[in-house]
Amino acid sequence: MLPELETERLFMREVKIEDGPALKAFQNSPEQWEHQAVEPKEFADGTLRVHRYMEHRGSDPQRFLYVYVAFEKQTGILIGQASLTRSHPAIASIGFGIARQRFKNGFGIEMASRIIQFGFEQIKLNRISADVAVENKACIATLNNLGMLKEGVSRQCIWAQGKWWDEVQFSILGKEYLADS
Repeated sequence: MLPELETERLFMREVKIEDGPALKAFQNSPEQWEHQAVEPKEFADGTLRVHRYMEHRGSDPQRFLYVYVAFEKQTGILIGQASLTRSHPAIASIGFGIARQRFKNGFGIEMASRIIQFGFEQIKLNRISADVAVENKACIATLNNLGMLKEGVSRQCIWAQGKWWDEVQFSILGKEYLADS
């Protein structure tokens, strides 16, 4: 079981099977995936997605998937999810999403910032990266605000939703994170 994480307004814990319906409720809508290089069917069954995570996350110290759900402290409602996926013991990529009703309230930055802190301070990562569709302006703004550096663009690297997507690559190194802390 992963440690619980907190921010000023959020409580975060490892995803559980019973979170499946709440994840589906906010992830399975065009507003959530219209700017993401994913197939909508990936979000059609939240419980199945959580089962797959449980099957493939790995165990400590070889764990390579860390998936958290975020609850707004004020309401107790599940409003987002954040994850780290390790490709090497010291390298991971970040992913995160916020329910549409909570867009533009700073929750994305708060949640992503906390999972980055967890990655560097507790998992002892050296590098955290992110790949985001060029069309996803909100996510790109969040990554910039987190101090992640743009590394480049991979052109037409993902086929999803019947079209080719370009993705922007971002990263932050542990030494950069520590220098800003």
